[in-house]
Amino acid sequence: METLLQADRSASYDGRSHLEASFPRIVEGLLKVWNSAEATEHFLDGLLVDDRDDRQGLPESVFGELMFLSDLNWKRTHFNDEGVQITADNFSFGGL
Repeated sequence: METLLQADRSASYDGRSHLEASFPRIVEGLLKVWNSAEATEHFLDGLLVDDRDDRQGLPESVFGELMFLSDLNWKRTHFNDEGVQITADNFSFGGL
């Protein structure tokens, strides 16, 4: 017997995230900046921080996905390859 969640997924899930399905231009922009953590942060901040009163806002699911990507971006600049958080106390330039 199929559950409600399985029925919902089989009816509408095509393998894309909500962001990909609803906002392909945002995805294109992310792809252009993703190699630079700083550019990615700037791009995401422009989407997530409302600096204009005329914005309608993003659907909750898309906002959540963008927050997840923002968190991933932050972690790639604040953790080393071993998963240790880089702070002012343990920062070094290649072990110098």
